[in-house]
Amino acid sequence: MENTEKNNLFNTLDIESFFNVLKKRKKIVFLTTLICAALTLFVSLFLISPKYSSSTNILVNRKSDIQQVNEQAQIQANVQMISTYKDIIKSPTILNTVSKKLENKGYKLNADEIKNDIDISTQPNSQVFTLTVKTKTPTLSADITNTVAEVFKDKVKKIMNVNNVSILSEAEPNAKPVSPKVILNLVIGTIVGLLLGLIFAFVTDGLDKTVENEEFITDVLNLNDLGIISEIPATKVEELLASSHFKHRRKAKRRV
Repeated sequence: MENTEKNNLFNTLDIESFFNVLKKRKKIVFLTTLICAALTLFVSLFLISPKYSSSTNILVNRKSDIQQVNEQAQIQANVQMISTYKDIIKSPTILNTVSKKLENKGYKLNADEIKNDIDISTQPNSQVFTLTVKTKTPTLSADITNTVAEVFKDKVKKIMNVNNVSILSEAEPNAKPVSPKVILNLVIGTIVGLLLGLIFAFVTDGLDKTVENEEFITDVLNLNDLGIISEIPATKVEELLASSHFKHRRKAKRRV
């Protein structure tokens, strides 16, 4: 029972000490948080180039001539084939052709640059996959997306000897940038600044050995408290000196 009471007392003291440090070093916490948030906002708005996204959906649906083939098995085969198609899309065979077609439109991009801009996503058990391209301009993103889809649809017939790819939608330029996400970055920067501010506050408080009360002498330094010397305001000292000087002059006059 006594141990429980002691633990509760220590926990209370720890929480109280925590808030005392925060109250004492609140300027450090506030300034650190503000600086980190401002830097994050500045970098997001002025240093990071915005990127624009454009997407198209591609359907994989091979028609079978065999009537006895189970429809569910056929769908599953198409779904599994998407994994192969994802690799084919990013292969030099496709992207080198895409690079040449884009050059005719005035863009100079090699296969590796195009590959880095491409992202392919799928949904579980879906015969549709999404081809997404992110670049620095909306028009370029749309042109790359449509060119890759067209080249892939044309070449996959010869590569896989099948005709089961359909482009469901043409990519359109999207004027709204998808990155950087300014609000999200600002929230993250603020949280990081707050954490750094707390660390700096407790480190500063731990390194500060200024004697502020008698508890520091008895608890931290383990010394005996012999007494307290009160601080006298400067105005009071001046009044005492002036009063002492005035009395001294009066005594001197009486002696004369």
